[in-house]
Amino acid sequence: MSNRSRKAQVWIARKGPSGVSVLLFRVREERGGGWHPVTGGVDPEETFLEGAKRELAEETGFDPKRGVWFDLELELKFESRFGPAKERAFGFRLEAPGAEPVLDPGEHLESRWESIDQALVMVAFEFQRDALRRFSCYLGES
Repeated sequence: MSNRSRKAQVWIARKGPSGVSVLLFRVREERGGGWHPVTGGVDPEETFLEGAKRELAEETGFDPKRGVWFDLELELKFESRFGPAKERAFGFRLEAPGAEPVLDPGEHLESRWESIDQALVMVAFEFQRDALRRFSCYLGES
């Protein structure tokens, strides 16, 4: 399978004075637009988790060792413009207080830390909402 047929979705959370927040990116229109968690292709030689860790580092600049990983045990099989595809969801609880993502302007226009409730409203896809709801169970938030 190519990295076009396997994708990793990564929800990033951190705890702050006002509770738990998750990181969303506004994606450029030519890349699909809207608000999303980290999402990217998994290379053929990688496991889904290895791809998730690489994508986290590439899309945010965060060190994938500076937090706790959760396999959300959710997979979505779908038909992409490149053929059959599968996406697996992960959560990452960032343990780097004050860390902010470094954006790739070729992919993202901006980022925001949002409450879980607000993020559930902002994302467009049910699979993303399902993954965030499951991740929130690990975080002790609704």
